Amino acid sequence: MHIKRTKLKQTALDVQLSLLRKAIFHVIVFCFGMNSFAQTHDPLSLHFQKEYQVRNSYNSFVTISKLDLSQDVLNESTYPRIHLTSPGCDFKQDGQVLLISNNSGKVQESHINLGKLNNYAAIDLHIQEQSHGAHTASVLLSFYKDKDNRIVVSQNDIDAENKQITLQVMKNGRSVLSQTLSKEGIAAPNTLRVHLTGKYLNILLVKNEKWTCLSSLDIAEHFELRDKSVIEIFSLCAGASLGSGESISISRLEQYLTPGTAQADPKMLYYEDGAPIVDGNKIWVAMTTRAFGTQLYQGIYSYDIQTKEWAITGTLGFNKGDGYLRQWSASDVFFDRTDKKWKIFTVSHRDDHQLYSGESTDDPRFGFHEISCAPVDYPSVGNEEDPSVIFDSEAGKWRMALCKNRGGGYQTLLMEADEWNGSWSQIGIYTPKSSTGILIQKIGGQRYVFLGRGKTPCPMEVLSYPGMKKVGELNLSEYPDGHNIWPAIIPVTKASGTAYYLLTFDRDSRTGPRTYGNIHWYYAKEFAEGFREYEGYAEQPLPRPE
Repeated sequence: MHIKRTKLKQTALDVQLSLLRKAIFHVIVFCFGMNSFAQTHDPLSLHFQKEYQVRNSYNSFVTISKLDLSQDVLNESTYPRIHLTSPGCDFKQDGQVLLISNNSGKVQESHINLGKLNNYAAIDLHIQEQSHGAHTASVLLSFYKDKDNRIVVSQNDIDAENKQITLQVMKNGRSVLSQTLSKEGIAAPNTLRVHLTGKYLNILLVKNEKWTCLSSLDIAEHFELRDKSVIEIFSLCAGASLGSGESISISRLEQYLTPGTAQADPKMLYYEDGAPIVDGNKIWVAMTTRAFGTQLYQGIYSYDIQTKEWAITGTLGFNKGDGYLRQWSASDVFFDRTDKKWKIFTVSHRDDHQLYSGESTDDPRFGFHEISCAPVDYPSVGNEEDPSVIFDSEAGKWRMALCKNRGGGYQTLLMEADEWNGSWSQIGIYTPKSSTGILIQKIGGQRYVFLGRGKTPCPMEVLSYPGMKKVGELNLSEYPDGHNIWPAIIPVTKASGTAYYLLTFDRDSRTGPRTYGNIHWYYAKEFAEGFREYEGYAEQPLPRPE
């Protein structure tokens, strides 16, 4: 009995001591901050383990408009009809299917109007059935101003052995372009897909969830669809040209934002001091959306760190004041908490190849956004890329790292300004060539400048900030194929400390020149226990638009 009482007393004493130690720890943390007793790492002590790679091709979407077949689509106040002949085709709805038919005794052509046409978006028209007779039963996907001005993709069912997909451009009543795109593998059910990428028209055939690009055309000489005054005259329509007794049925017409064929140039969305924007397990990344050939534009993507799911959430078009929505990319996007505005720095790829910037009160993470922008005020040589901008509160200055090619390759510069849209002056340079994917980010409470430079396996170099001296290279378990890959370092603070991730891409160009790539995700084996990378780190997510 004496032994039991002694053990009970000792247990009670242990509990009291444990509670006392916890209380003392919490008092110390409250007085001095968690980071005073935390474990920290520097960039060279982190070991990034590759977790996976993926190529996201047309595998997520954000709907812009659609033919809502769960409702009455025969209501012409919602979906007007256009008849190019009289009396026109008959429209009937059978559940989730729209049937278009003709029993008039002569050829008829009619369309249903979905409304506004959007650039930097894709359109899917799913053809359920096509029934031909003596004529050609044609399903039509049309960008329509009027009978004399339209862009029409047709799937023609001529007879059992003769089917084709064609493109015709009518301007001022004259056919200025007419092409047969395919005669192979065409049989309903299938989907016609058109992906608009600035001045390019990409036409795809989708069958059994596999897509084939039939054509990729620059149609700017006929209709410059980057020009807002031009694209605004067009409506998105679907319809049919049918002989008597013929019919077609469609089960989907939808216009949506898309990840295209690949992504590149990843940059995390962040606050003005460099702290990442995190909502639960979700982060957002600006990445260049690829299509075919040299086509590109700016996409915004969400990533769930826990489920490892990528999704397109937004797309940006840039207007420098002339009414053109340009396809610029490799953008740096952050939310400035001082004035509650988003700031965007971008690169005028396929244009004058310099840096532009703009701001917006709208959240660019969700939907399509036009960004009004102007040239960044700095001495340009017409060959600058990959800006990374932060506000350095210790210096009381805005700082921007970028790469600049005066000839022979890109060098890494550090610049500063009193205002984000003020005059920028150079304060440092890393002279070795040729660098890309420049990033200012913190590890272990210290800012560094990161960049990719070299051939496969491309080193990811670490520079001191603001000294711009090389301190070493990041440790990766394996490297993507390709030169000058990007080191997108992502510190994510959790309740127990900070985890470090790395996002990059390769130069796999499977859908044409420069259509990289696969994206590669890494995690650091080391965890900064009890350490918050950014003091005052935003716990509350930004409000989402309604």
